[in-house]
Amino acid sequence: MTSVAGAQRARFAALDPLLPPPPPLPRGDLVEAGGAVGAITRVRFPAGSWQRLWSPAHLQILSAILPRDAGAGMSALLSVWRERIALADAEPDSSCTVTWPSRDVVVARALLDHGLAPQLALAVRSPAGGEAYSVPGVTVRESSGGDLEEIVALRFEELRYTSFVGHGVVRPGAEALLAEEVRRGLQFGGRVLIAEEEGVTVGMVTSGKRSPAPGDALAGRLPPGEWGYIGTLAVTAAARGRGIGRALTAAAHDELFSPSLRGTFVSYNPANPLSPVFWHRQGYRPLWTTWAASPAAALR
Repeated sequence: MTSVAGAQRARFAALDPLLPPPPPLPRGDLVEAGGAVGAITRVRFPAGSWQRLWSPAHLQILSAILPRDAGAGMSALLSVWRERIALADAEPDSSCTVTWPSRDVVVARALLDHGLAPQLALAVRSPAGGEAYSVPGVTVRESSGGDLEEIVALRFEELRYTSFVGHGVVRPGAEALLAEEVRRGLQFGGRVLIAEEEGVTVGMVTSGKRSPAPGDALAGRLPPGEWGYIGTLAVTAAARGRGIGRALTAAAHDELFSPSLRGTFVSYNPANPLSPVFWHRQGYRPLWTTWAASPAAALR
């Protein structure tokens, strides 16, 4: 196990200098095959929860330590995983996911061969302010309590769009859940910028700062230090293609920048026809990709 973990550390370091050393496997059902070791963890989100807007109800997540022949090792683990799912009669509202370095194309081939598709990318950008950009007639300003209805409407439009191309799920009560999340964010100091044209809200962006810490979602994903993030960027359908998203992002980058910042990150769906090209033009590039087979029984 020690030699395999060492090989993976060396491989990650060669793949991408921003990849932190792989963390130990989480607690879960152990899987061993082809010289690889994996752990399968299961997560079930309760009905009516915020998480079900962005995920199936039941997730199975594979974490892995792969040998030097990483593609063969991942393929062997996925084959064993598939057998277990077949025996368990997986439910329809479910998904199998694997998050792996985006530049590891050898492992990507194994994931594709087993029916997984890219679902989410965690992309990073070097620390820098935003390149000044404005749109004639459009004002970018900080949000206020009076913007709640407009922000919720934009968030719902984003969720609906994501449900066609990614992992969003429009469930009953979605708007109420979004309203509560927006209200909580504004109450506890969440940063929201609004784009306004002739008094009408046409776009928004949320942002903030985080530092990877043991046990949180960024542990093992980003190097230690302070990172800025772009949370949600949304522009109304009628206003897209005019540079409003670019203006909002530039303003958010300016707010986030400080000499101590390690960089900024954002998550987007690789299948979205708008997001990847937009974020790459803003200086982001993928670091991690989450692959998924939905429902879980689709894993092959």
